[in-house]
Amino acid sequence: MSVRSETCPVCRSAIRPWRVKTTGDQAFAIDRCGTCGYAFVNPRPGLDVLTRHYARLGHGREATDARSVLERERTFPNSTVDAARMLATIGALAGGGVGGRFLDVGCGYGFYAARARAAGFEVIALDLAENERGIAEAIGGVTPLACSFEAFECAPGSIRVVLMSHVLEHAFDVQAWIAKAHRILAEDGLLAVALPNFGSLFRLVMQEREPYVCPPDHLNFFDPGSLGRLLAGHGFAVEAVQWVSRLPLTAFEKRLPALKPVLPLVGAASWACLRLIDGLRLGATISVYARKARP
Repeated sequence: MSVRSETCPVCRSAIRPWRVKTTGDQAFAIDRCGTCGYAFVNPRPGLDVLTRHYARLGHGREATDARSVLERERTFPNSTVDAARMLATIGALAGGGVGGRFLDVGCGYGFYAARARAAGFEVIALDLAENERGIAEAIGGVTPLACSFEAFECAPGSIRVVLMSHVLEHAFDVQAWIAKAHRILAEDGLLAVALPNFGSLFRLVMQEREPYVCPPDHLNFFDPGSLGRLLAGHGFAVEAVQWVSRLPLTAFEKRLPALKPVLPLVGAASWACLRLIDGLRLGATISVYARKARP
């Protein structure tokens, strides 16, 4: 059963139709808030439908085993780079001290779990997809729980860090997710959220054709402002925001094979352009770090 919202789920303001995105033979209406800018699939599939969807498919439909995942990462370093960056930022915000329980929500292939373990955290990982849990165990050195964030249970205030890397855009109820993160985090605990930037230059140019606008996989579309508003509403204070854009050279090679002899030059030029876009705060993805405020 689908669920429809009449007001913005983030700030309860009025919403208006934004676009209709067709995926396969399905058309998904996307509404947008005129106040905070949050956009979302409306109506959205029910929680039971989404749970079955991710348990069956996960987030990486092409990878079959740890070897193929690692080979792809060697060809185009992506998750390893992001994991190193985000764990370094978390460590810095924690005052250089690490340790305690680290909850990796939707752990995927385990790159973040591996980096968190190496940093000295006690990692708890969650993922609904059986294939991804197996790969995460091989790569991350953890045994993920076959559990949604909604169903996960732990004592209030028992988690030092909650990581949601490219998972909040999939959530059925973003208010419930952030409220739960606040409840389970220890005092001064950190919430780190990475997701596509709805305010990116790429989305502004391509609108609903932008690759991250991809229902039913992605249901929620945030920019730093709308995400910051959601976090503040649950007692979080945003301490850092990073904009990150990355493009593999294979993207040029596949679309413009004539460029193959000069790919290194193309790569250097694209890297410079992407860094400029990130510097202008228009990058493709954002990483937001927020601290549970003292009562």
